[in-house]
Amino acid sequence: MQNSYPKDLPKWLWLWLPIVVALFPYVMRLINTETDSYVFGELGIIENYTFIVLLLAIILGLLSIMEMKSFEFPFFKFWLTLLVLGCIYYAGEEVSWGQHWFGWRTPEGWMDVNDQGETNLHNTSALLDQVPRMLLTIAAVVGGVIVPVYFLIRGKVLSADEFFGWLWPSYVNIPTCLLAVLVSLHEKVYKLFGTIVPNILDIRAGETKECLLAMFLFMYIASFYKRIKQAH
Repeated sequence: MQNSYPKDLPKWLWLWLPIVVALFPYVMRLINTETDSYVFGELGIIENYTFIVLLLAIILGLLSIMEMKSFEFPFFKFWLTLLVLGCIYYAGEEVSWGQHWFGWRTPEGWMDVNDQGETNLHNTSALLDQVPRMLLTIAAVVGGVIVPVYFLIRGKVLSADEFFGWLWPSYVNIPTCLLAVLVSLHEKVYKLFGTIVPNILDIRAGETKECLLAMFLFMYIASFYKRIKQAH
C-alpha cells in the first residue's frame, strides 16, 4: 500500500489508530484483568470513544454536504444525509441518548419492552439491534475490505470523475474493517468448541467490534470529506 493517496487520509489515522484501538483492550487485560468498569462499562473508555468517533463522523458528514453546492453527483447529498442520520442513531443508542451520563430513570412502561431497562431502541427488538449491526458488518466486509483489496490488486485508483469513485470506500478503510471482522473471531472459536474464553482474552469483543464499525463510518466519511475539499 502507498503511504497515502494525494486526496486521502494520512497513514497514522487509517492504519495505526485502528490497530491501537483493537489492541487496547488486550493491553488493559494484561495490565489488570479486572478492567470492565472503566474500559467496557457504560461510562467506559470504549463506549465513550465510540461516541466521540461517531460525533466526528456526523460533523464531517454535515461539512461534506455543505461542500456539495456544485458537486457533479447530487445523489451524494442524499447518501451523506443517510449516513449522518445513521451515525446519529448509532451514537445516541450507544449512550442510551444520554442516560449513561446523566443517569435518569427509565419509565416503567419502557422497562417492560427494553430487555436492559434503558432508554434506547436497540434493546427492544432484533430489528433495531442485530439487523443494523449485521448490515454494517456486511458493508465493512464487502465495501471496506473486498472491494478496496480488489482495486489494489488490479491497480485501480478511485477517480473523482466517476460516480463509483466516490461511492466505494477507498483502501484507507481496509485495516479498520478487517479488524472489526477479526476482533471477535476468537470468541466464536471458543464458543464453537463449547469452551470458556480465558479471562485475559475476554475483552467483550462485541463492544470493541462496535467501536471499530463506528470507526469505519468515520473513515469513510472523513475520506469523502477530504477528497471533496480537494476536488474544489
